[in-house]
Amino acid sequence: MNDIKQLLETYPKRKTPKAKYNKPNSIKLFEREYDNWYYKGKDVPYKVKSSFRDDKANELTKLIVAYCKVHGYFAARVNSTGTYSAKLGKYIHSGARAGMADVTAVINGKHVSIEIKAGHDRPRPEQLKVQNEVEAAGGRYLFVHSFDDFLSKL
Repeated sequence: MNDIKQLLETYPKRKTPKAKYNKPNSIKLFEREYDNWYYKGKDVPYKVKSSFRDDKANELTKLIVAYCKVHGYFAARVNSTGTYSAKLGKYIHSGARAGMADVTAVINGKHVSIEIKAGHDRPRPEQLKVQNEVEAAGGRYLFVHSFDDFLSKL
């Protein structure tokens, strides 16, 4: 019996499950707005409801780009990760410079760079440098942690 207890004590403890995601009302409202925009003038037999989240960086990025499109703004993701070339056997730099924001947008005629920071993610020195350069040139550089944060800074 003691051998079993000792054996069980050597096993790693189970991780505590994450708290259930509670979608903010602002996202629920936007999902309806997005569906109306997306299906406007389309004659389809069945409409698939859109679903957005803001608890992960990739999901928040998609949500912000969709919001900008619905409201008539320009927005595009900036891919700063390199790609692997099997032919060369190495990674190839994307060409985007370090510190570039995740989303580049033009909102009401003004350049806005939007850097997504999810969880405990913090700005890197390169991003702070690019922020200073963008703002010195007359644009805005936003650090966004949630959809509500984006709406309040917009």
